Amino acid sequence: MSDRFGRFENLPEDRRRAIVDAAFEVFGGEDYARASTADIARRAGVSKSQLFFYFRNKRELYLYVLGVLTRRVADAVVDERWYEIDDFFEIMRYAVTRKACFVGLNPRVTEFFVRAFYLGHRDVSGTLDAFMKDAVPAMVQIYLGHVRWDRFREGVDPMRVVRMLVWCGDGYLHERLRGGGELDMEAMLSEFLIWLDWLKRATYREEYL
Repeated sequence: MSDRFGRFENLPEDRRRAIVDAAFEVFGGEDYARASTADIARRAGVSKSQLFFYFRNKRELYLYVLGVLTRRVADAVVDERWYEIDDFFEIMRYAVTRKACFVGLNPRVTEFFVRAFYLGHRDVSGTLDAFMKDAVPAMVQIYLGHVRWDRFREGVDPMRVVRMLVWCGDGYLHERLRGGGELDMEAMLSEFLIWLDWLKRATYREEYL
């Protein structure tokens, strides 16, 4: 981010939130190319020139909002109970259930992330690809350090299991988007829980099943 980022961070929290929420709504409702910064400014109650006083361009604003939303989802999912669960599959179940509740209260979240990672514009696609490549190892390091990895069978690489779950979700979303269907989070949650059960039976030691 540029020096303008510091100016934005120094704003009162309510002003910052108003701008981020306005950008989140517009980017979640429109493809990146069609999303209007004038519309974002209007919704946030600022002028377009003020908006670009804090962000050099639309791309910088977009990537900032992506970071904020990623943190909001993490904050909604990871609580005190999270660190009491040391079983990988139970913590995945807990995570997806809490995330589904958060998305239910904030439906634009799904639209934003789908548009970001499946309908990416050339201005941001490279950065988003790098973001996704780094996201899984970072998630494991930050949020799963307390998990009992020894419950996996000998020869099973837990990171492959993590990536398989990511690929399952990715494939499910691609299939729904190709078919032009609406994303049903309840249906996806149901599918994800089935995948968890299959992978647990295939990768866990017998005594932990």
